[in-house]
Amino acid sequence: MAEFPKQTARDSSSPLEIVLNQLACPACLGDLRIDADRVVCLACARVYPVVDGIPVLIADKSGLSNA
Repeated sequence: MAEFPKQTARDSSSPLEIVLNQLACPACLGDLRIDADRVVCLACARVYPVVDGIPVLIADKSGLSNA
């Protein structure tokens, strides 16, 4: 089972932010960022929901960002 890096007082990254650094958009392989309760691809602007703290990175369930 994979282990997440331990957080320190100086490291304020959430577990989701740590994981997103290792993931890519399933549609275009672009970088992802957290935007409130969703994950947005910086390359193609697809939006993926976050359900119970877990990003649902399924291209069929994505939409396009208005921003």
